[in-house]
Amino acid sequence: MGHRLRLPIRLAWLLVVGLAWPLIAGADLVVIVHPDNPLKALQPRQVSDLYLGRTRQFAGADVTAQPALVYEQPSGSVVRQRFFSALNGMEIKQVNAYWARLRFSGEVLPPPILADSLAVREAVSQDRMAIGYIDAALLNASVKPVLRLKD
Repeated sequence: MGHRLRLPIRLAWLLVVGLAWPLIAGADLVVIVHPDNPLKALQPRQVSDLYLGRTRQFAGADVTAQPALVYEQPSGSVVRQRFFSALNGMEIKQVNAYWARLRFSGEVLPPPILADSLAVREAVSQDRMAIGYIDAALLNASVKPVLRLKD
């Protein structure tokens, strides 16, 4: 009798996952800044340069005199994997190897890692020079999107 109950539960689970997966997997990512940041938009190359330590300042804005505060997602997060894949086609192992080389050379340190997208959104909302990326579903008025990335 217990065996008969497992099948409907499994089917219900598969139905829930099957219906939710397109929403999870297909959601856009947004690169965000503080609402008072004068940037209107960034190009993917500009964001890539910030996240790979090639530049430390926002390009083409009134805020260029100060360094950007770049916030990163956890290294094993799906959001981070999707971000680098959509931004510049890099896999996480490539990103990690890139930062390992830079760290070893002492040239530059990787961006600080925050707990999740909510923490990134909160941190960016508190600092005019901050930049981060989150799932577009978490976008609210506390931050301003400057780039939308599609999977």
